[in-house]
Amino acid sequence: MSLFHVIGFGLKLGSLLLTLCYWFVSLIFSMNGEVMTSSKTLLGDGELIVKKLWELSAKIYHCYPQYVGNRKVGNKWWRKLLIVWLLFWIVVSFSVLWYMNSKAVEKRKETLTSMCDERARMLQDQFNVSMNHVQAMSILISTFHHARNPSAIDQCTFASYTERTAFERPLTSGVAYAVRVLHSERKEFEKRHGWSIKRMDTREPTPVHKDNEYDRDGLEPSPIQAEYAPVIFAQDTIAHVISVDMLSGKEDRENVLRARESGKGVLTAPFRLLKTNRLGVIKTFAVYKTDLPSNATPNERIQATDGYLGGVLDIESLVEKLLQQLASKQTILVNVYDTTNNSHSISMYGSNVSSDGLEHVSALNFGDPFRRHEMRCRFKQKPPWPWLAITTATGILIIALLIGQIFHATINRIAKVEDDYHEMMMLKKRAEAADVAKSQFLATVSHEIRTPMNGVLGMLHMLTDTNLDVTQQDYVSTAQASGKALVSLINEVLDQAKIESGKLELDAVCFDVRATLDEVLSLFSGKSQEKGVEVVHNLDFPFITVFFFLLCDLINLFSGEQLAGYISDKVPDVLIGDPGRFRQIITNLVGNSIKVSSLIS
Repeated sequence: MSLFHVIGFGLKLGSLLLTLCYWFVSLIFSMNGEVMTSSKTLLGDGELIVKKLWELSAKIYHCYPQYVGNRKVGNKWWRKLLIVWLLFWIVVSFSVLWYMNSKAVEKRKETLTSMCDERARMLQDQFNVSMNHVQAMSILISTFHHARNPSAIDQCTFASYTERTAFERPLTSGVAYAVRVLHSERKEFEKRHGWSIKRMDTREPTPVHKDNEYDRDGLEPSPIQAEYAPVIFAQDTIAHVISVDMLSGKEDRENVLRARESGKGVLTAPFRLLKTNRLGVIKTFAVYKTDLPSNATPNERIQATDGYLGGVLDIESLVEKLLQQLASKQTILVNVYDTTNNSHSISMYGSNVSSDGLEHVSALNFGDPFRRHEMRCRFKQKPPWPWLAITTATGILIIALLIGQIFHATINRIAKVEDDYHEMMMLKKRAEAADVAKSQFLATVSHEIRTPMNGVLGMLHMLTDTNLDVTQQDYVSTAQASGKALVSLINEVLDQAKIESGKLELDAVCFDVRATLDEVLSLFSGKSQEKGVEVVHNLDFPFITVFFFLLCDLINLFSGEQLAGYISDKVPDVLIGDPGRFRQIITNLVGNSIKVSSLIS
């Protein structure tokens, strides 16, 4: 038996159910004729559908033994189904592995995104807080330096103030103020301050760690130009930039001019700071006259500009301080880039080493729309093996393989039972054929033996009519009795063979039941007289009790009474039947009765 045998059984069961449904619908149609007439269309369609389904099931059922019931076809298709089952669950297990692994990767990405966005937001917030304090200082300078004469601020006052308020700007390494000086005012300005305006772009590129190691006199004077922006106030940490012209450098000049035109803070490109040789940026704010309107045009802002206030930020120190505030600072690698030039990004902090290639980019907004910055974060450690996904996929595959093995073993077991059944049926047929052959052989042999035995009995009967002495007559009688016993045995064997072969036939001829009964009783008269049993028959009871009275005779024998047979006078003289079989039955019953009487006695 295979899976298709189960399908065949299902088809048979389905056809039976369809038959019952069709019968039920037909019954409803017959019992509710009036209602069916009112809804003839709906129920007519339903009956048609049922008929179609019935025809389809009948076709499938009739085609089943030819195409599906074939054992070779079933085994072939079962193997294919088993292979398809295994391939399907292998695909499912790998799909589960891929899905759960992608979910783990997605969760890892979400974690990295959350951590990177958190760091970017904190860096941006702290940067903006520091720059807001620097911008507040520009208002202070405009009020107490330019709006008063004489000025209330000098280098000592500025240095002392910035040093004492440095805690409000934890991310800035220094603050400096450059005043706007026109070319016509340069000589008077240099005379009043006692130093000349120096050129910025000739600074030494090597780091300087102490102020006395930086020789400002070694710088060249700033070239002649329409206006200058020399630094006059600076925090002690960057006091070496005093007298340096902020407009003498190309990029610095563009940033300063853009700051005073826009009225917003402007960032420089990353550069190496003089004292630390670490990357940093300067955010510049323009300082305007106090009477500048809020909606001033760029030309009005240029005319109202008094100077430029810049805050120097050490980006590396800034990011390190930020990461020290986070407990998970060792989990990911952080890189900060200036991406103003897309073709050449400038690394402001961090290394370019990546562990697993998973990276998230968070945008940074430092208040300058012209420059773009971003933070790139990566995990330090490689992602762990997705053991949950691996174990789940492996478990699904193992369960599928076990189910396939169970089905395979079950089908093989069913096939073996079916083979054993077919073998047993074949052996049964062979046994039945052998039994039939044996019965036929016995019938043939019995018939062939009975024919010469009848001749022997006939010759013995003829021999009794000759002159024999007593001893010879005794021998002949013994031979006749043995021959008759042998013929009786042969007849019984022949009848048994006919019964087993199913060829036992009863004759339908006319016979006299009374004469037949007299013949049987006369045969046992000698034996009954020897045992003291009287054999009589009476015609008082119906023929239907002809077998019942024999049982009553057994009781009479047990009690010492007569053996009698009774035939009703209502029974006709001639009946139609098999007189031989009737005589055989009566003979067996009477003989058994006499034997039982002898055993009881």
